[in-house]
Amino acid sequence: MNRPFSFPLHPQRLRGEIGVILSNRMLINTPTCGKLCAEGYMTGYETMSRFYDLEHETITADVDLFLNFAQRCGSPILELGCGTGRVLVPLARAGYAVTGLDNSPAMLARARRRLAAQSPRVRTRVNLIQADVRDFALAQRYTLAFIALNGFMHLLTREDQLRALCCIRRHLVPGGTFILDLPHISPSLLVSSDERVTVHDEYRDPDTGQPIFKWVTGVVDQARQFQHVRFMYDQVQPDGVVRRTVVTFTLRYFFRYEVELLLDKAGFEVEGLYGSYELDAYEDPCERMLFVARAREYGSTDIDDRQPPL
Repeated sequence: MNRPFSFPLHPQRLRGEIGVILSNRMLINTPTCGKLCAEGYMTGYETMSRFYDLEHETITADVDLFLNFAQRCGSPILELGCGTGRVLVPLARAGYAVTGLDNSPAMLARARRRLAAQSPRVRTRVNLIQADVRDFALAQRYTLAFIALNGFMHLLTREDQLRALCCIRRHLVPGGTFILDLPHISPSLLVSSDERVTVHDEYRDPDTGQPIFKWVTGVVDQARQFQHVRFMYDQVQPDGVVRRTVVTFTLRYFFRYEVELLLDKAGFEVEGLYGSYELDAYEDPCERMLFVARAREYGSTDIDDRQPPL
């Protein structure tokens, strides 16, 4: 049985709590929630987008990985769930033509601001599109596509996972490369994931210089392979008052062989599985579950290429 989330007793006064509770009750025309696809989760990213770059700006190991694969595969490149352009802009600066797809207007707005700081030549290499990863149609076909840093975990059902993978496969040239970056889930991690609240990190507000504390709590539903996560951002105002922003959402965690089956059913052939961004062997202990797959010829899938999987 899942237990409710708990909140920390913060020693300072709280001006108020802005809650974005992402549940099926709030979703519009979709039974799932996810950064890449669903309107309910898009709303969550509208709220937390201002914190996103503070948390992710120092993550660079995966950028080097995608640059290396871009060198092998060439342009054009498709990033699904491009967010604020953390990976996309370095690829464009390296000379590659990149399409970035995301369903959050707020995240794409930040990507455009990041892109605006680049040279005109770099800006011309990038195309940003707001779309649903499960059902998008672009005129171009790509030599390389990828979902970085756990983005696939926002697709909660097998139907949505297959729809997304098939749509991606249709946008790759035959033999094109697809990279899927997921965390390695160990049994000890699942056992230790309860409703305890931890201070995840501390940041500085770039506008005010005041501290921002991130608290994390969550519950694991092992029967459905869900992680129900709550992020709480406490922003210390200049007058000492704390303003809290809360974002609650659900992630779907994966294990190796189910992902291999999903990729196979969607028309991919797994060519490599790695446990790190340095392409170390996938074996315990490791941090990542990094799939490198090749798009098979059209028609070589269990699912009709012309229709989304059911």
